[in-house]
Amino acid sequence: MDLSWILVIAGAIFAAIYLVYGMMDSRLKAMEKQLADMQKTIAAINSGEPLKEPPVNERLRQLVQNGKDVEAIKMAREHLGLSLLEAKRYVDSLNGSK
Repeated sequence: MDLSWILVIAGAIFAAIYLVYGMMDSRLKAMEKQLADMQKTIAAINSGEPLKEPPVNERLRQLVQNGKDVEAIKMAREHLGLSLLEAKRYVDSLNGSK
């Protein structure tokens, strides 16, 4: 095997590792945001404060009322750090609690 094939294979491996790292990094950041939000919620519950609805809920309800469910799910994922399934369930629950 000559040097050019070794370089191609090494480049492909490096590119794959870089892509996987990028995906894991973005997911980790989303999970950290979700954890921070949970910690705030727990602190509020422990102090006896009433729970506040996330400010994005109003906009999500407007999107659903206008038939833009996909856009609402995408926004819920971005603002709340939810997975696709979690965001769908969240938006569906908002739609039921108008």
